[in-house]
Amino acid sequence: MIKAFVKKISTLSGYEGEGVTFLEEAEAETISSNYVRVKPGQSTSEGMHDDEEEVYIVLGGKAKLRLGEETHEVEKGDVVYIPRNVVHQATCVSDVDFEYICVCNWPDRIPGQVYESHH
Repeated sequence: MIKAFVKKISTLSGYEGEGVTFLEEAEAETISSNYVRVKPGQSTSEGMHDDEEEVYIVLGGKAKLRLGEETHEVEKGDVVYIPRNVVHQATCVSDVDFEYICVCNWPDRIPGQVYESHH
């Protein structure tokens, strides 16, 4: 059964590194979420998902964010929506870490049905 909870992200293993998944797929019906940290000059791996939408909530730093054929500079306070089938990659361009929350959604999932983890 899915249960409500509260977690303190900064206390989870991985927070000080590249990030941590704090809402696992099995803990919710159609979403998961993670905290991501990208060091200055570093990039995330290139991604594209045919079954998943993503929202980024930028917490700190700046990045050049490639979304398909376009590149955007994003910073603290920005929100990014990435639909299915869009190639995306973030490169930290600030002197401080680029930090964001990524919320993933699988819109085709039926609540209560068991799915294997994709991540």
